[in-house]
Formats: sequence, C-alpha cells, structure tokens
Amino acid sequence: MKIDINEIFRFYELRIKSHVAAVNYFASLLGYHFPEHDNDKVTEQIRTGYAYIFYKTYHKNFHVSKEYELLSRDAQDLHHYHAPHHIQYYKNASEIPLVRVYEMVADWASANFEQKDILHDPASVTLETWFAKNMSNLDWTPEQLKIINDSFQIINKNTDNEYVKSIWKPLLETSDL
Repeated sequence: MKIDINEIFRFYELRIKSHVAAVNYFASLLGYHFPEHDNDKVTEQIRTGYAYIFYKTYHKNFHVSKEYELLSRDAQDLHHYHAPHHIQYYKNASEIPLVRVYEMVADWASANFEQKDILHDPASVTLETWFAKNMSNLDWTPEQLKIINDSFQIINKNTDNEYVKSIWKPLLETSDL
C-alpha cells in the first residue's frame, strides 16, 4: 500500500495531539499540566521515524520497510534520551525531579490507555503490572514511589474512560481499526 508522506505526517500529528491531550487529562487528575509534552516529536529527525511506525500501528495493511523500522528505533532512542519525562534521560531514577515523575506517570497512563482501550492490544496490562515488570527495580526514592503509587490510585479511581476515548476518536476516524 503506497501512501503519500503528507498523509502519514498528518496522521502522525493527529496521533501526537491525541496522546498529548490524554497525557494532560491524566496529569490534570494529578494537579498538573504539561502542554510542552513531546514537543521534540515534531522535529524532523524524530518525526519521520515515529510517523511511519504509528501509521503502521493504526493501518494494518501498511508495510514499513526495514529502513524505516531502524529509523523508528533511532527516533525513539533520541526522544527517550533527550526528553526529561523518560527514564533514559537520567543516570538514576532517584535523580528525577518530582514534577517529572508526575509527567512520567501521566505519559505511562496515556500509553497504557492507548494500548488497552484504543488499540485493544491483547498483551496490554494494568499500569501497576507494567510498572512492576519494567520499572520497579530502579533506584526510586521513597517519595517518588509514593507519588507513583498514589498517582496510579488517583488515575484508576477518577478516570472517565469515555472522555479519554473521545480524545482519541479523531485519530480512530482516520485509521482502519
């Protein structure tokens, strides 16, 4: 399936807009707002790599070449190592400022919601299960762990699933899911 690159970029921009809106919905439950979240994902070096992979995620018949799969991995590494809301930005988890812990949790919640409720990924798990498997072994401070655990409880108790689904609706209207 051959798709115009501008269509791929339009779709990607809509996906970023949906993700950032969902991040900020979850952040608002925690008393925060991060309008600058993922601003680097619109820079050229990162945009192209992510755009193809996300287009493929939402358009099952779209083929991504090995070259673009590698570009995607490079873009993801570049983003993760240069964005302060990713663990890779820091030498140790204990160095992460508390405000970034809140942004991380909101980002995790948005990604988790996308996996479970938008993409219906059968391998998706709860935030708590994902954290236990992937992040719990890091050198978090007791204060950071309290923020993370309390934030999970707040998100689980207060999320309006229908509202969050509505954030993603414009993206779904342009996908084949």
